[in-house]
Order: sequence, then structure tokens, then C-alpha cells
Amino acid sequence: MVVIEGNRRISALKALLDSTLVDDPEIRQQIAIIARRNRTTIPRTVRCIVSPSRDAARHWIALRHTGENGGVGVVRWNHEQVTRYAKKKNPSERALRFIHQVNLWYANDRELLTDVEKVRSTRLTTLARILSDSKVRNALGIEFTEKGILTDYEPEAMHSSVRKLFSDLASHLSVSHVKNRDQRREYVAGIKNYLPQNSDRLTQPRLIPGPDATPPAASPVIPPAQTATPQTKPPAAGRSNQDKRVFQNVVLRNVSRRTAKVLNEAKKVTITESPNVAAIMIRAVIDITVTELAEKQGWRRKQDRLRDRIRLALLHIDPNSSDRDLDEARRMSQNDGALSVKNLHAFMHQWDVEPMIIDITKLSAVYTPMLMKLDASLGEEPKR
Repeated sequence: MVVIEGNRRISALKALLDSTLVDDPEIRQQIAIIARRNRTTIPRTVRCIVSPSRDAARHWIALRHTGENGGVGVVRWNHEQVTRYAKKKNPSERALRFIHQVNLWYANDRELLTDVEKVRSTRLTTLARILSDSKVRNALGIEFTEKGILTDYEPEAMHSSVRKLFSDLASHLSVSHVKNRDQRREYVAGIKNYLPQNSDRLTQPRLIPGPDATPPAASPVIPPAQTATPQTKPPAAGRSNQDKRVFQNVVLRNVSRRTAKVLNEAKKVTITESPNVAAIMIRAVIDITVTELAEKQGWRRKQDRLRDRIRLALLHIDPNSSDRDLDEARRMSQNDGALSVKNLHAFMHQWDVEPMIIDITKLSAVYTPMLMKLDASLGEEPKR
């Protein structure tokens, strides 16, 4: 028998009556304690209605959760729950499918998943509006079909753009910013540095089956003796490596000779080949640049911590916090997430912290606008 309505409540009751049904040992122990303390009050039977099929039950479940319905219904579902149950082929359904896939692709990116959950609960319709625009979908490298999601890139190539999209939605990007087509395309143009590059586009789009699709049959395993030696694909003519190196797009004309040399040496580091060196050099370039600004502005003794110097530097170049290019730098530098200043220190000082390539690429992209604007500020006369 399948429980269609109230499945979580039934599962909770079954676990309270038999904690061995729970796989996680910590949760199992907690449930066993709760069960012992409430052994006389835990229900052992529940009233239910048996329906001959799911379709036959749908009418009554919809009545219960789409409002009071003249006393028949109880708790109204939110927009996400109604969309999931009805399985509507509408923009919100697309947004939920995209969220589902993002959770699968980037299951280890805790900061992104936090933003995804916030968007799911508070700005699902805004995400749906963005994804309804074909130009936006093309820029992100995705398309929706009846069978699933078509992607033009590998998940790693799309990681930065997905992170940027959900970070913006979780913070400042509301429906008023993407209400019409021109606004949506203006937004895409503003995040062009985060979008996947055409040089990384797959030869053929890849179909990611939807959650309800039947899993494909397993591919036969090729014995080791028959495995072909992979061929190294030559780089496309004229392909830029700016997304592969630390701060490759940064040019500092007004810093000291030493700071300029540190940056130029950092720009020689290929992230995929030397991720640990790249992570350390990102911290070094940020530190030496904001410290030089602090010294010339007379802040250094007042701002001993790197986090504080970055905060003051951002306030110096953008006093009203209105420059959208600096939003990510502001957020990352002042929070305690996976890409915080604390982790920049850890890359250098902790032996057990191993930076991820996508994180280094993200840090390089996020702090690039800040470094460029700091350099412009250093070209001005220092305050007396």
C-alpha cells in the first residue's frame, strides 16, 4: 500500500513505534528517546481512506490543499507545492525542474544550495520569469523539453553562472528587476563574465532526463584491454584562457611596482594545473592591493584584519553600496560562507584545506571588479 497524503506523518509514526527503521544512527537514537518519553501517547492506529488509484485520490487531495473549499480543505499549499502536485507545464514547473537539477549537479556547493533553498521558498516565480526568456536560457546553456533539460555545457562550465544567478535572486534581484524582456536581457549582459564560454559548448546538446523519466539501461562496461587512450583535444583557434588563470583580466596601472609584480606572477598560474598555488595567490593579490590602499589612505593601523580592510576598501570605492559589480565581493568578504575571507586564510595556513577549482575560479571572477576599481582609486590623490 502507498500512502499518497500524509506520508511524512505516517513515516514519523512508524519510526516512533520502531526506531530501527531509521538508517541514520544519530537520528535513530533521538527518535528512540522521544518514543520512550511519550510511549503512552504515541498513536498506534490511524484512520485512513483507501482509494482504488492515484487518479481517484487526486480530487480529494486537491480539495484539501487548494484552500478551505467550503470546509472541505485544511492547510493551503504554497505555490511550489501546488505546482508540483498539479505537474503543470508552466514557468514555475520549469523553475522547479531547474532547481532539482542544480541540487544534483552541485550537491557539494553548500553556499549555492543555501541560496537555492531561499529562492525556492521566496522567489520561485521570479526565477520562473527569468527562465521563461529564450535569450536567458540560451545564455545559460539550457533548454526545457518534455523529456528533460537540454544542456549545451558540462555542469562545471555552468557553475559560475548558476551561482551568480541564485546569489542575485537570494539577495537583491526581485521581480521588478526582470519584469520585462529588456530588463532580463540587461541582467544577462551584466553577468556576462560569469556565463559559460562558447568555446566550452558541447558538440551536441546533452539531455538530462526529468525526475519522472525511466532510467536508461546501463551501458556495457568496456574491459580495460579495450579502453582507448584518450586523445587530447587541441585548443580552438583564438581561444582565451582568461577563465583558466588567476585574475587574468586584471590590469593594475596605479599600484606600486611590487604589487604589480605579484599580480603578474599570479596571472601566470593555471588554476586547473596548480589549484593550491592559485588559491594562495588570490589571497596574496587581494591582501597586498587593499593593504596598499589602506596605507596610502592612512587606514592601516585602524584596520589590522584583511576582512576589515576589504570592507573599508569597498566603502571607499562605492560609498553607497550601489555598484552591482561589487555585490558578490561585499557579500563574500563579510560573511562566513564557503568562500569567505576566513577560507582565503585557510588556503594559505591550514594543511587540511583543499581548494576546489570552481571556488578559485569564482573568487578570481568576484574580486576582479574590486581590484580594477581599487586601482582606479589609487590613481587619485590620497585623502589628507
